[in-house]
Amino acid sequence: MARNKVKDPNKLGLGRLLAFKSSDISAAWINLIMLNYLSIYASDTLGVNLLTVSTLLLASKAVDAVTDMVAGIIVDNTHTKLGKGRPYELCIIGMTVCTVLLFAGNPAWSNFVKCAWIFCMYTLTFSVFTTMRAAAMTPYTIRTFSNNPVLLKKVSSYGGIITMAGSIVMSTLFPVLMGKMATSAAGWTRLVAIVMLPATIIGLGRFIFCKEDPSVDAESKQEPIRFKEIAELFRRNKYVWLYAVIMLCYNIMTNLAVGAYYFKWIVGNVSVQGLLSIVSFVLVPVMLVFPAIMKKIGSMGKMIFVFSIIGVVGYVIAFFSGSWLPGVFGGYVLGQLATLPIAYYGVLFLMNICTYNEMLGMPRMDGSSGILSGFASKLGGALGAWITGVLLSLAGYISAEGVAEQPASALMMIRVDFAIVPAILVLVIGLCCLAFSKLEKQAAEFEAEKKAKEAAVENA
Repeated sequence: MARNKVKDPNKLGLGRLLAFKSSDISAAWINLIMLNYLSIYASDTLGVNLLTVSTLLLASKAVDAVTDMVAGIIVDNTHTKLGKGRPYELCIIGMTVCTVLLFAGNPAWSNFVKCAWIFCMYTLTFSVFTTMRAAAMTPYTIRTFSNNPVLLKKVSSYGGIITMAGSIVMSTLFPVLMGKMATSAAGWTRLVAIVMLPATIIGLGRFIFCKEDPSVDAESKQEPIRFKEIAELFRRNKYVWLYAVIMLCYNIMTNLAVGAYYFKWIVGNVSVQGLLSIVSFVLVPVMLVFPAIMKKIGSMGKMIFVFSIIGVVGYVIAFFSGSWLPGVFGGYVLGQLATLPIAYYGVLFLMNICTYNEMLGMPRMDGSSGILSGFASKLGGALGAWITGVLLSLAGYISAEGVAEQPASALMMIRVDFAIVPAILVLVIGLCCLAFSKLEKQAAEFEAEKKAKEAAVENA
């Protein structure tokens, strides 16, 4: 007699995982280009003052303060045949198009037009399209994987490897292509357009192949979410602020946009920057055992704290290495060890925050719980570039095309910005994650009790 095969609810197929992470790969490519190469493109090709560029990017965050709030409410109140979060995946098209347009500036334009163009395209990319996609990320992820904690952890761990691999490919390839093609404004436009074409195609994979589970009701209450509930969230949930600080520091650190300057002026070869990504591939085995490490240490927060101490040591090594590549690469890899869990476990942070909302008697607010951290992420991205602009400008960096050398003060500041600033930020991240670990245990106990009560009701 044939046995009926029972589908394992905790099994995560490779094809499904690849499809779901496809959009994150495209977003990673966009972030890589926009946040790491926009400053040097604007200063060294368009001829816009470096401090002016970084100030424009920071000013765009004023728009984010509004759009982040609105996006969270829109997503929480979205109920369509496609689902709650899935429709907003189409924002990836707007992100890629605006990225190409941003790098299509003309050096012959007036300084005002160039600044207005940069501000508008950057704002559309991050304050509109990225904001809507990010607000929908948590509810879309939860519903795609049926709110299964085991699957969600697998997606975060193994999916992070896929995203990292995609990022490494582009991080390695882009500097090489940049050295060959980005020798003029037109060359920059061609280069970015060539990259954004496959990014658009790949980015649509999640929307096409990953459907939401309509049976999932991740919210404890179904009343419409209003600004009143958002205000209560900010007032009562302390962990939403703690996670916002973590994401602020993380995005400042990862978006300092100083790498291109470091390899151009300290190492003397910007193409070598791509090797950083290849060297970072040694972290992949560590990512595979993240779940085991978390179980051994006790929590995600404690694990990140331990990694942060290692990261501080790594960045100090990188600073004293100067142009000695083995030291730079080795120190950088150790520094990145502290940030990998932050990059790929964001959904788990937010899930715990949503659970804490329930513990306080509030709606889960899957979309709105990420408002503050989403704003902090984009503010951090702009602050990273702004901090680099301020530090290098104060140190006398010369922003112009064809400059043969920089003053010694600017070279030293590039080294400080590349290593010492990240070391400080990594330490802050570690301390905040240590504090956040208290919620992880409480949330797990609460969820277990809730499932036990639901099971008792069903069996009654």
